[in-house]
Amino acid sequence: MRVCAIDVGSNSVRCLIADIGKEGRITPVDRALRITRLGEGMGRRAEIIPEAARRTLGAVEECVARGTRLGSDRFTLFGTAALREASNASSFIAVLSERTGQEIKILSGDEEALLAFRGATSSLSRNLGNVLVIDIGGGSTEFIRRPAHGSTIHTSLPLGCVRLTERFIQSDPPSERELAGLSGYAATLFSRELRTPPEQQLQLIGAGGTITTAATLSLGLTCYDPERIHGSLLSRQEVVALTDRLARMRLAERKLVPGIEEERADIIVGGLVILREIMDFFRCGSLTVSDHGILHGAILELAQLQ
Repeated sequence: MRVCAIDVGSNSVRCLIADIGKEGRITPVDRALRITRLGEGMGRRAEIIPEAARRTLGAVEECVARGTRLGSDRFTLFGTAALREASNASSFIAVLSERTGQEIKILSGDEEALLAFRGATSSLSRNLGNVLVIDIGGGSTEFIRRPAHGSTIHTSLPLGCVRLTERFIQSDPPSERELAGLSGYAATLFSRELRTPPEQQLQLIGAGGTITTAATLSLGLTCYDPERIHGSLLSRQEVVALTDRLARMRLAERKLVPGIEEERADIIVGGLVILREIMDFFRCGSLTVSDHGILHGAILELAQLQ
């Protein structure tokens, strides 16, 4: 069976077309990403603005057409933080269904976290111990911890790179005061919602555009290469160095940096600050980068149902 999975996120629309073979084996066929910023302005008001809706609907239509053209037998569409929170989400969903002929499921924070965990860990080493998967999105960040022995613990926090950039960063380049405000807010929320970090050292696995972009830059790549990025290591020192380097640049300069999508240039610094604070909170000197995330998790879930 060929499946087309489409993630309608707060920052981007992503699709993954893959074949589900015998024993649930997943073989990617094609992928696409468009940054549409559905969550634009939602830090100020919980409403999808018309221009963001137009961009996102167009990207979803393109993904559905792509899946149809490549012979997909089944489509699975899902939305995350922006569609969970927007007061006019139902209107957007109705138009999306009418224009694409597809239904979309709005994931709860827990559902999003579990799919992210499943996807991120699906093709990494099976010798995983005390694992924490983090997925930094546009509107929220998912934390999914699986102790070596015990049940999975999952938390979704409103700490997306779009949301916090809009809330804290107005200067170009960002001022030290703005970055300190964003950093302090994230650290305070972690302390309140995530409680004390576990004494046992965590194995940190990271997914999402902020982290894969950081890996792209750290590896010195000029374009995205999932095979080199998936399973690579990213140290805290590299995250700090990237944050400092990019924060000193004006937006126009960041747009020209090889390896950064032009549409991500305005939010990458905010995302990196969130990542740095996560690594500090959990006292992790490095993380394993996963190119697989919620899209892979959704396809694996479908494969299990077959």
